[in-house]
Amino acid sequence: MGIKQVIKRSNKFVRAEIILSALTVAIPQVAMSQASALEEVIVTAERRAQDAQDVPLALTIIDGSAISPAGISSISDVALKTPNLTYTQFNIGEPQLFLRGLGTTIDSAGADPTVSVFIDDVYVGRSAGATSDLYDLERIEVLRGPQGTLYGRNVTGGAISIVTKKPSREYQAKLGATAGNYGLTIFRGLIDGPLGENMAGNLSFSKRDRNGYAYSNISGQGLDDADNLSLRGKLLWDISDNTEVLLGFDYSTDDTNGRCRDLTKLDNPADEQNAGGAFTGVLKQVKVDTNSEDPRTCALTIEQYAERDVFGLSARVQMELANDLSLTSITAYRELEYSWLQELGGMDSPPNLLSVEDNEGDDADQFSQEFRLTHDGDRLFWVAGAYYFKENVDRFANVPIAFGPGSPVAPGALLDRSWLQSATNTSMALFGQVVWSMTDALDLTLGGRQTWDEKEMDNAYSSSPGNEVYNFKGLEKSWNEFTPRVTVDWKVSDDHMLFATWSKGYKSGVFISQNTSAQLAETPLEPEEATNMEVGAKTRWLDNRLQFNITYFDLENENQQLFRLENFTLVSENFGTESSGIELDFIAAVGENLTVSGMYASLDAEIVGGQFTGNTAPRSPDYKYSLAANYNAVLGDGSMLDFEASASYSDNWYMEATNQGVSFMDDYTVVDASVRYTSSGGKWDITVWGKNLSDELVTSHSIVSSFGGSVELFAPPRTYGLTANYSFN
Repeated sequence: MGIKQVIKRSNKFVRAEIILSALTVAIPQVAMSQASALEEVIVTAERRAQDAQDVPLALTIIDGSAISPAGISSISDVALKTPNLTYTQFNIGEPQLFLRGLGTTIDSAGADPTVSVFIDDVYVGRSAGATSDLYDLERIEVLRGPQGTLYGRNVTGGAISIVTKKPSREYQAKLGATAGNYGLTIFRGLIDGPLGENMAGNLSFSKRDRNGYAYSNISGQGLDDADNLSLRGKLLWDISDNTEVLLGFDYSTDDTNGRCRDLTKLDNPADEQNAGGAFTGVLKQVKVDTNSEDPRTCALTIEQYAERDVFGLSARVQMELANDLSLTSITAYRELEYSWLQELGGMDSPPNLLSVEDNEGDDADQFSQEFRLTHDGDRLFWVAGAYYFKENVDRFANVPIAFGPGSPVAPGALLDRSWLQSATNTSMALFGQVVWSMTDALDLTLGGRQTWDEKEMDNAYSSSPGNEVYNFKGLEKSWNEFTPRVTVDWKVSDDHMLFATWSKGYKSGVFISQNTSAQLAETPLEPEEATNMEVGAKTRWLDNRLQFNITYFDLENENQQLFRLENFTLVSENFGTESSGIELDFIAAVGENLTVSGMYASLDAEIVGGQFTGNTAPRSPDYKYSLAANYNAVLGDGSMLDFEASASYSDNWYMEATNQGVSFMDDYTVVDASVRYTSSGGKWDITVWGKNLSDELVTSHSIVSSFGGSVELFAPPRTYGLTANYSFN
């Protein structure tokens, strides 16, 4: 490690110490002495029920009570509250998650996520199948860093585990409605309870609609709108005293007009742009001529659309055997279909300068089977298992580029390019993990997973009608990897634990998509291999009125898989990254009615190897933090008022590994607040809420324009509304 790196990391430690000192000042000891103790949070991150403070992992928990229109309603909201998690979304089919500097942008039919999402322990192979509306959940667990043993498949960056609610033995029913600006309406409902002596079930729905908060001033089409219907149901059957079966389904459909793209950063110096910014003067004039200088106004003649359908079935069988053994079987089938038509450049041609239309889509299905045998003894806990996954993906992409009459390059020309891919992705694994309590205070965890991956691909590309460039049939490649883990945790006392981990993660190679080179199209990128070392502490103080956790990590990743746009061509590549940083979170009961919580993360992520060596890794802000406060007041009649406010900050970062100036994203702060009134007895409640109250213009994605500037998409502006719920139980 060089002198500059030592200084930089030292500065981050100093920054963390300053924040901790400020928190100490902000939480008066007198108030703490009057506060109620914090409740423990039970998680299943290690495939068994544990207090989150006893799990030797860097872990972020989002409780189900925080998931609502006023709070957490999407994965992007989760990213605001999670250390070193960055979320960007190119369109409805390509959400992109980066954690600790690791992520991917490749959209191939054979591509895999780097930060993977699991729904009730079921791995979701296509990222677009896991980013629907969040509602009626038990909790969300974000496991930061490689999870190569128990989660295994494609978690070099980390895992997001979504846990839905299990059917209850007590009857309950609930209806809710939300109305807000931009024509927002949300209707939600659930019914839950027994269906006989040995059965229980639940069913929930969510219907969300919103007008666009952007529009095209040529076509008049509203953009950045919402139209989603989601359904979820579960059936729990106790077959015997030691065997239960849990059946589940979920369905979600979206039918929207897609996103508005703003062509910006046209004033950046020429050396920060593709093609030297040669056409930025013409582009700026077109924006003026079409009255599209407002970042939420696009100059489009085409009618865009973005559609998605997600469907899933699962069967979980849990058997309690003799000798502290239990057997779990999880069988799942999932389908995903999405497509979109969008204008990539933020303006159209004709009549203007340039039109780059993007019409793409996926049709995918997957089957997975996992078996786990678990032993939970006094001194020894172990889990051993086998995993099988098969996915079929058909993908198409059609990208016609029209050069308008005013174009300085080939005016009036049309370049029409189309790609077709059909992939079969298969993965098998054997895994095991053992936790040995060597003493009452000292535990040793040893784990390992052997994975075998195979990818088969048909890959074709044609440019202009009838001009086939390549058409490969039966491309095939296999990879295998062993990913170990070693963890030591020491319970210094009932309230303090120290832990240290060394672990590896792996993601298989990939045949790339949308490439104009036949040689590159038949040559897969190398698999990713991540090695992580981290040390941390999980602590409780002041009779469990203050909880404070901190982790330091050092992570190396070989062959990170990314692509980028360069002069109308998508360039796919492998490169290495090294990242390190501090992650901390706290929650404090300040007084009897006030709770304060927050997180802070620093990240030093750098590219190593290749043409971009020394650059900052993409989507990697140097630091981010959030702070939230909740005050609960009990009124004289037993009703309650809850006041909540939060602020989330992210430092600036680069969208691309090139670190071009036009890929530089500004820092931002998002402020949310709400007030909820709950009736005496809790039968009904009503919440007034606002999100992004300062109306911050937050870039949610960008691509470097081949003609100059940056084409950017923006997160929602200031939104506000009213939510009411009524319970029938």
